[in-house]
Amino acid sequence: MHGYRNRVLRINLRNRVVTTMEIKPGIARKFIGGRGFGLWLILDLNLDVDSVDPYGPENPLIIATGPLGGTRIPLATRAAAVFKSPLTNRWSYSTVGGTLGAYMKYAGVDAVVITGISDGPVHLIISDGGVEFRDARELWGLDTVETEHAIKREFRDSAVLTVGPAGENKVPYACIGHEDWRQFGRTGAGAVMGSKKVKAITFIPTSKTVDVADEKAYQDLVRNLGRQAVTNPGMVPYRQGGTVRLIDVGNNMGFFPSIYWTRVVMPHWEDISWEKALRPRYFVKNGACLYCPVACHKVVRSSSGEYDLEYETTMALAGLTGIHNPQELIDLAELADRLGFDTISLGNTVAFMIYLGEKGIIKGAPKWGDYEGVRQLIMDTAYRRGLGELAALGTKALAERLGVPELAIHVKGLEPAAYDPRTLKGMILNNAVSERGADHLWSSAYAVDIAGQAGGRFATGEEKVRAVMDIEERNALYDSMLLCKFGRAIYTWDVIKDVLNAVTGFDYTVDELREAAQRIIVLHRYLNKTTIEQDRLPPRWLREPVEYEGKQYVVTEEEWSSMVRRYYELRGYDELGRPRHETLVRLGITRT
Repeated sequence: MHGYRNRVLRINLRNRVVTTMEIKPGIARKFIGGRGFGLWLILDLNLDVDSVDPYGPENPLIIATGPLGGTRIPLATRAAAVFKSPLTNRWSYSTVGGTLGAYMKYAGVDAVVITGISDGPVHLIISDGGVEFRDARELWGLDTVETEHAIKREFRDSAVLTVGPAGENKVPYACIGHEDWRQFGRTGAGAVMGSKKVKAITFIPTSKTVDVADEKAYQDLVRNLGRQAVTNPGMVPYRQGGTVRLIDVGNNMGFFPSIYWTRVVMPHWEDISWEKALRPRYFVKNGACLYCPVACHKVVRSSSGEYDLEYETTMALAGLTGIHNPQELIDLAELADRLGFDTISLGNTVAFMIYLGEKGIIKGAPKWGDYEGVRQLIMDTAYRRGLGELAALGTKALAERLGVPELAIHVKGLEPAAYDPRTLKGMILNNAVSERGADHLWSSAYAVDIAGQAGGRFATGEEKVRAVMDIEERNALYDSMLLCKFGRAIYTWDVIKDVLNAVTGFDYTVDELREAAQRIIVLHRYLNKTTIEQDRLPPRWLREPVEYEGKQYVVTEEEWSSMVRRYYELRGYDELGRPRHETLVRLGITRT
């Protein structure tokens, strides 16, 4: 098949047996790659979400590229990881940029499926479609960056995945590190990898070419999309300010979550403003993923060198905790990445500890803005010691342990990102129906709200529901082709069709691609057995108002209910939020 290596490696760590399977063209066409292909593998393996232990040998860590991996299509160097999350106890996924999406293809594989648990720390080296197992005891205990640098001293031209101490110690929101500051960030892929005693996975290229179906159409798309990536009005802000520009946007528009979800404008936020503080005083250079002309990463000066700071990390470790010293923010963020944390879940959990301490529910927690206290708690969480043992639970389990579940801000066990749904109403639906939990990238509804589309940021009617569903479907394809979601301004439905057809030769129509996206979304919900009860939002969002421009805002029960129920109707679910039998049959998920 064009665009594929047609090789999936199944790696059993217990007996170190490796088998190879081919991808049938019909499966590739229906599920495309990445997230879609990973979910199909879960279905094909007949794994029941209720019976799989996230830390058990049966939980597969699936890492997959897509048909665009290794091509020069702009913003296409991504890969997906699919697994059962130890944080949410649901089938989940994460994606990463950097070099991995290309180098997997260059190493001769479309996907790897890792099961079992190694007897000791192991380093997997994948090249030419095969696997080498190496003892990783000397790497165990190193942070993510130290591990990658040690490996790249031997394998300079490679793509490396690593876990840090948080993953080694099975903190359920540990991430997998890649290219220093990029991560499979959300829902605990690092904890799954660490539980299998896999310290690192290295992909070494043997051929840096990808067979495409229509070379002329492909080359034309590479040139045209490359120009659009730096000139399209929707893309220019990413090049100029990356994601950190949203620090200023979020505070000016009143959706920047602060002081553990009690405010939407952070006190002293100008101290960490991109325009007023970070860019003039700390900015060093732009960074980019492989073959990407956008260069949205903004590298800043840290106390130990250079660090790639992102908006979500800033919200979580500064906004939610009240830390507004920019150097302290940068240094905490670098520490968290090196230890191997999902910084969004970490910042939420640390801030929740501060919040609980202020209410007298726990003792010894840091105070708002307490850099030293927060830093120590982050270290203790990575090694699960002292108060860090509680923080290592994540907000949902921590709140349940302490008997205050109504105080925690999460959906389906996942802590939210930097877009308060009380003032960005599209995020009500986004957070409710996301299969990962409170996941801003499930449908990127914040982009609809911030742009004032579909009736504006406070609208909750059918126009908003349909707009959010449209991006939800495109995101499902972006995660499967794979493409960076920041390219949504140029990767419209027609462009998605043209790119996939040029590479794969499948001759997709837009309608077929919409159906493929729907298949991926519905399959995920079907595998997780999700109902309306899991789609409920945190009580505090519904009862605790935030103030913006002199007005009070909450999420009303009617707003949530009307958006969710209309979504169910349009998506083909019943009144309890379960995919109807005819929907499953239509999409080819189950037979008649």
